[in-house]
Amino acid sequence: MVPISVALGSSTIVVSQDGKPTHVQITIMSSSETALVSFRGIPGGVQTLYTASDTNPSGALTFTAATTASAGTYMPAITVNSAGQTATVTFTLIVVAATKGG
Repeated sequence: MVPISVALGSSTIVVSQDGKPTHVQITIMSSSETALVSFRGIPGGVQTLYTASDTNPSGALTFTAATTASAGTYMPAITVNSAGQTATVTFTLIVVAATKGG
């Protein structure tokens, strides 16, 4: 059985409290076409969305921060379960304060 792997398009993801979504590619290598993607360590006020492609579990991650999210730097992890195996990747999540005006 080929071990699964997971990688992000960027190891640092910056999301603003202004509610504008940040999109990042997630690449999942698996013998299965489906994957269960879970997040750990995401701060409150930050929403995550995983959208798989039509043909494999790789796809897009969307991060959206509300004004209630605390600005700062976090080290969350993404765990992928696919084909009976698990793979985890950690990344840096930076929540920045929304700019006033403009």
